[in-house]
Parts: sequence; C-alpha cells; structure tokens
Amino acid sequence: MTQKISSFHFCTSALPIEHKKVAWRDVMHPFYQTSDQVEDAIFEAKVSGYFFKNFLCINAEADPQNYYSGTERALKSGYDGVIVKLILEGHCDFSGDASSIRNGAGGITILDMSREVIGITPKIDTINLVIPRHVLSKHIVNIESLHLQTLNQASVMTRLLVNHMTMLRKEAKSITQNEILDVSKLTIELVISALQNHIKTANLAPPRSENSLLFKIKEYICSNIQSTDLSVVNICTKYHISRAKLYRITEPLGGVASFIRKQRLQHAYRLVRSNEETKVQVSTIAFQSGFKSLSNFSLLFKEEFGISPSESIQLNNTYKKVDLNNPNEQPMVNSLLISAWLNQVLL
Repeated sequence: MTQKISSFHFCTSALPIEHKKVAWRDVMHPFYQTSDQVEDAIFEAKVSGYFFKNFLCINAEADPQNYYSGTERALKSGYDGVIVKLILEGHCDFSGDASSIRNGAGGITILDMSREVIGITPKIDTINLVIPRHVLSKHIVNIESLHLQTLNQASVMTRLLVNHMTMLRKEAKSITQNEILDVSKLTIELVISALQNHIKTANLAPPRSENSLLFKIKEYICSNIQSTDLSVVNICTKYHISRAKLYRITEPLGGVASFIRKQRLQHAYRLVRSNEETKVQVSTIAFQSGFKSLSNFSLLFKEEFGISPSESIQLNNTYKKVDLNNPNEQPMVNSLLISAWLNQVLL
C-alpha cells in the first residue's frame, strides 16, 4: 500500500498550541511560511497525504490563510522541487517575480520551490503534487520558466491531469504495493506531458542565463557531494568562470562554500535515515559525505541539526520501532515520515 500521512484535523480554539504547531508545520513549513489572515481567528485545516516513489501528494482543506516562500529561503532549506497545485474549491491569488495571477476551481498552477511566491487564499480545497526538480528537469529544459504558470484548462492534457489528480486523491488509500510504481510512473508522465504542452503553446520568457547557470552549478555540487575533491577551483574550471563570478552567482545559496558544506551535512543525514544497519559507524557516514575530518564533521553536524551524528543514528533506530498504526504515536509518525521523505527525495 502507499504510505499515508494520516489525516489530522486541528483547531486553535480546541487543541493545545503545541499540537497545532507540530501538525501544521510538519506539512507546510518545509515549503512555506504560513499565517492566518485574521488575527486571533479560529483556524481549521484538514490535511492528508501519500508518499509515492517520485512525488508526495498532499490534500489540503484550509481556512483563509497567507503563505510565503522566497528564493533565499528555498535555496538555503535545500528542498528543491516543483509543486503542481490543483484547486478544487475556492481560489488563490499568487504573486512573485514581478507577476501576479489568480487560480480558481479546476485550475492547475505550477510553483517552483526555489522562486519567490506569495499566496493569499479564502477557504480552499487543494490537491498538491510535490515533485523533486531532478525528476522533471530530465525532460523539461526550461523548468524555471514555468513558475506561476497556470495551465490552460481548455487543453486536453490539462484536463487529463486534472482528472488524474482527482482520481489519485480518491483512490490513493487503496493502491497496493504492486501498483504503486505504475501509478507513480503514470502520474509523472502525465505531469511532464502537460507541462511540455504548456511550454509549446505559451509564450514563456527564457530563464535568465545566470539563474540557469546557478541551477547547473547546484546540480553539479549535489551530484558530486561525496567527493572530497569537490571544490571552488573544480567548479570554476568546469564552468569556465572566475571565482568572483562564482561567488556572485551563488549568493542566493548563501555562498558556494557554505552551500557545499550544507549539502554534505544533508547527504550525511540522508545516509543516517536510510541506513538499515543499527550499528553504522559515524566515521563511515562522514567519509561517504565527503568530509576529511571526523571531528569537524561531528561538530558541524550538531550545529546544523541540533544533535550529534551518534544521537541521530540512535533516533533513526527508534523510528524503525515506531508503530505506524498507533494513534498515540501519530504526531511523531507524521513528523518522522515527512522529514524522512523530504530528506531522501527532495534534497
């Protein structure tokens, strides 16, 4: 079966504030900074989601809210993907990158997680596919130009995708393990076809050359993060640019050296969370993540995640023992599942 983030409902007037923060932040915080539209208003939301091989499907019904994500925040978080947002009821006003649009019921809007977006919604019901960038960039060269694009509802490909997402929401809980790979493949193929069709028919401005180079550099860093030889010199040589230009281009990443260090740490975190061995060595994780010094790795890891590598390994072993069907452990399950998926797939 698909792995489900159990549906949960919360209301600021009924549940402890700690529970509200955990539940809502688990799903939204990696993607957006959120806030209620009316101060002191009773805010309610129902969220459920399913993990597929190459994407996360989040179903969300929520009261009026504002949400925001900017380039710097997205790039520094490390979560890099595309959100395909279908609105079933209500509408959303999007703005960012000097443009603004409104998407209503039946419409699909594309949101690039590495670009600025401000969303303002009334009471709304949505289906959201969160897809890692690398899954789409293999087939769509100028994926950055799709940010804040609303797909043409008159297009057959758009209507097919709308119907598929609606059916996916309805049938997700009954999909078996034997079917999940086929459903994942079909979904991604439909998304790619709909996006490619939109690119052909819409007059999209090409991405800025430096912005395009930034994503190429970022992809190169992430692809070679295990190598201890990855360095500023190697990057400059590969892309035939000066140090000064590299530093300027990578400013949104927080600087090239800082970004490389952060990616090494996140790679180490993924290794910890995905490792099946209960007695995995910290030194093994460090060297497989491109760190030459074990002591330096341990220090940086604790600064980044708030716990030491050994404590993280212990936490991962605890996670393996969590009863996914125990409602008393569900808040922990929600947090661990989403965190694990994001770090294994999106980063």
